[in-house]
Amino acid sequence: MLAKGSSIAYFRPSLFHIVVIVKRASGCVEQKFGPLGETLKNKLKMPRKLVNHQKSVNSDRNFTVSSLEFCLSQLRKADSQLVKKAIASGDGLTQSTDDVSTRLSEAHRYAVQTCIDNSEPLAELHNQLVHCDNVFERLQATLNSFQDSLGTIGQDMKKLQLQSHHIHQELENRQKVRLELSQFVDDIVVSQPMMKTINEVDANHRGFLEALHELHHKITLIVQRGNGDAVAVNDTMPVLEGLKLKAVVKVREWLLQKMYQFRKPLSNYQVFQHQLLKCRFFYEFLLHHDIISAKELQDEYIDIISKMFFTYFKAYATRLFKLSMKDVATKDDMLGNVDTVKSGGLGGFFTSKQPVVRNKATVFSIGQRHHIIGEEFLGALIVPHAATQNNQSYQFEALFRSIQLAFVDHFSHEYLFITDFFLVSNEEAIDLHNKAMGRAMSVVLKSCEDQISLSWDAISLHLCLCMCDKFTELLKEREVPDVPDYWISVTGLLWTRLNMVMSAHYDSVKSVDLKKLIHSESLDTRPHFIVRRYAELTSAHLIIAKTSDRKMGDKMEAILESSEDSIEQLLTRMSAMQQTQKNKHVFLINNYDLILSTIDDEETKHSKIYEIVHELEQKSIDDFTEEVLEPHIGYMIKFVIECESLLNQGHTQLLVRYNDKIGTVVANFNAKWRPAVDSINTECIQLFANFSLGTNILQTIFTKYVQYINRFTKILAHDVFVRNPVCSQLVNVHQVMLEIKRFKPAY
Repeated sequence: MLAKGSSIAYFRPSLFHIVVIVKRASGCVEQKFGPLGETLKNKLKMPRKLVNHQKSVNSDRNFTVSSLEFCLSQLRKADSQLVKKAIASGDGLTQSTDDVSTRLSEAHRYAVQTCIDNSEPLAELHNQLVHCDNVFERLQATLNSFQDSLGTIGQDMKKLQLQSHHIHQELENRQKVRLELSQFVDDIVVSQPMMKTINEVDANHRGFLEALHELHHKITLIVQRGNGDAVAVNDTMPVLEGLKLKAVVKVREWLLQKMYQFRKPLSNYQVFQHQLLKCRFFYEFLLHHDIISAKELQDEYIDIISKMFFTYFKAYATRLFKLSMKDVATKDDMLGNVDTVKSGGLGGFFTSKQPVVRNKATVFSIGQRHHIIGEEFLGALIVPHAATQNNQSYQFEALFRSIQLAFVDHFSHEYLFITDFFLVSNEEAIDLHNKAMGRAMSVVLKSCEDQISLSWDAISLHLCLCMCDKFTELLKEREVPDVPDYWISVTGLLWTRLNMVMSAHYDSVKSVDLKKLIHSESLDTRPHFIVRRYAELTSAHLIIAKTSDRKMGDKMEAILESSEDSIEQLLTRMSAMQQTQKNKHVFLINNYDLILSTIDDEETKHSKIYEIVHELEQKSIDDFTEEVLEPHIGYMIKFVIECESLLNQGHTQLLVRYNDKIGTVVANFNAKWRPAVDSINTECIQLFANFSLGTNILQTIFTKYVQYINRFTKILAHDVFVRNPVCSQLVNVHQVMLEIKRFKPAY
């Protein structure tokens, strides 16, 4: 192989050699090249001297084929004309053949010599290759044995994994059985400490409650699981039953003792309830294991607490309502009632007894009383003995709030206690709660009914009605079931009494004897004291509705409208007794203004009563304005009204007859307008005590005054009067307005 490689390294065929090889391959080498072709054939077939094996022959053949392929590739790249020319001419082929033979011989000798020189390394290499073959054979055998061993190990691992799974499953099963058995043993075992605690320790001790929990747990679990075939359960149950009976007796006695403490006078029952709640499990134990005893305790508690609340509220109501104010409204304190005092004469001189006139301001005005349904609603309760020591007295609404708030507080607290301690809910809890508070509810209702039936204070009754709504909302906030029958009864009593009192008020107004009311020939135009009372009472009702954050109900609206109707009738009767029509209007305006100024508020302005009175006042102001303007510009007013009527009807041709009247109207106005303005100003200041009202009405009159002048001027501008020279003599309206501005208030 080395010789062959060496010959290839030194041999680089030319184009002629390539042509020769191609010719030889095609079977034409001998014919074209002769001896050179034979030499090449022999050279290619020259045997190997060092390696005489079939592989050498194959190698030479492969070499020949590869040489051929190389030559063919070179022929493809060469110039086709040059190849044809080289084949066609045979010049230099003999010389080239000799040259190739010489070079091939030298290459052969060099290759042989090289092999001889390297024979020892080649032999050593051969030995090493043989040794490596042996090593590889042994390694192959070892690996084959490893492969066989690994196959066996995989099967062993599968077996071990399967065994491990079975062992793990067995372990889990045993652990489960162990847990069940240990739990079962713990459930049925009755320890000596527990038995000793149940039998000997007092129920007040903390350890007794823990032992009771443990006993309840054991009995419950055994009952739930059932006795089954376990002999140990049959041995344990008699012991547990004995302990249960002992525990039931001790728990029942302890609970009864705590409940009997509620009977002690002046005791704080909520402290005892707190103690019961700490040991609520006592009752729960009885409820599970002795339902008869639990029902007995429940009935006993309801009976005790019912009597306790009845006694408490009866005593509290009796003492509380003794704190009522002495100077309260009576049936004589009506809107239309008049206090008369005999004065003068010898009788008054010789008698030492002074007449007493009651001040009815506190009866009809609200003052600060409305705060009781605001920030003072949830204030402290009234303590009767402390108030008695301090000589304090209260309005009825304060007493009503105190007793109702006490009832609501106890009512709420008791419901929460019953649901928490007796473990009841829904209808059962409501029924039990009503039994506990029923007697107290009846005594509170009876006490309030007695006091309401004696009340003549409409403000107080209205405040109490608003408080009933707030108490109902308070119960809802505390998530306590409401008692609709109770509150319906209370509000029914209040509405009935309020209707009666307010009816008495406006009946007294309707039945006022004006002859007794008026002590002089003429009635004063200033606001009347009955109207002032009405305004204050109406304002009180509106303030109460505003403070309670509720809209005025239909019932209250009807009551206020009835009162307003009675006052309106009274004012109509009294105004009819005025000497002049102008005084009649002034009297009505002053009284209506008093009502509006008393109930004037951002919210009450939107009330129906305010709207009614405001309309009546505006009507009276309009009538008064016409009365004031009549003496000064009545002739102009009559002229304007008649002419405008003709113009509106389209009878413009009839206006001609008014040409003669224009001169009189213009002359009178020019002569009297300035004194008229001064007179109107002086008259309004004298008639109205309220300066603000007087100035507003004065501006209204002047506005109406200027409007009539403008209307008159507009009529004069009509085509019928345009040629009348008198029209241009009328005083300019701007001059009149400048004069009027002198009387405009500075504020």
